[in-house]
Amino acid sequence: MRKSVTIAIIGVAAFVAAIFIYPQLTRPPHALEVDATRDTTDISGILYRIRLTNVGTEQLTGIVAELGPKDIQGMDMLRPGQTYFFYPEPETQEATIVVTTNEGIHVETDYRTPTKVLGLPGTGR
Repeated sequence: MRKSVTIAIIGVAAFVAAIFIYPQLTRPPHALEVDATRDTTDISGILYRIRLTNVGTEQLTGIVAELGPKDIQGMDMLRPGQTYFFYPEPETQEATIVVTTNEGIHVETDYRTPTKVLGLPGTGR
């Protein structure tokens, strides 16, 4: 009986460990997550921000973000797991965001507006 319980505990522990390890082992070497947000706040009106996160296992280099017709920003590198925010210039017209890297990643996205929940800061009471 005691041996069966020990084997069951080891089996459950191995299963739980596999749930956490599998996503790490199957991550691609070069992957980028882009989240462009248009958020309405009580204090500053509308806030635009573009969050880049390197979700791959290798660093990304030569990152270029086209935030509008005349607003092109860049950064040298983004390490695995690192997050960086781009903020468009105040005079930049809202447009489709295009992000490219030296590794061949090309992401096009539009701004999204987060859902507001009554009672949270920035929800406009």
